[in-house]
Amino acid sequence: MLKEVCVENFTFVPVAIAKGVHRIELCDNLSVGGTTVSHGVAAKTIPFCHIKNTKVMTMVRPRGGNFIYNKEEIEIMQNDIVHFKQLGTDGVVIGCLNDSGWIDEDAMLYLIKITCSIVSHLTHIVKKNDLLIFSKKGT
Repeated sequence: MLKEVCVENFTFVPVAIAKGVHRIELCDNLSVGGTTVSHGVAAKTIPFCHIKNTKVMTMVRPRGGNFIYNKEEIEIMQNDIVHFKQLGTDGVVIGCLNDSGWIDEDAMLYLIKITCSIVSHLTHIVKKNDLLIFSKKGT
């Protein structure tokens, strides 16, 4: 069984790993559902986890609130994904909805092209009668 924990700062990372966590979801502001973590926290956490054989999934969410993002916010997310890939994250946690409350396929496909690994942050990933599944082989 895979054990994963959401953490919003480095302080909890060594404790979580010592308790047997296999994967860290790295984010900030859990009180609003999580947002993008700072460079400093990511730069410290990712190599530490890798030394401990623990994977890191980094949340990319420019703000709290809904998951309906404008063009500028999508560009911010793109830049964050590139940045976190350079830091060595194992994947990103993202989710984008359109005004109808369904997955924003254009935004998601655009962001998926940037990263090799994806975990949807959304609790539901159903589009009308179709089920959309995003996964990486071996995950």
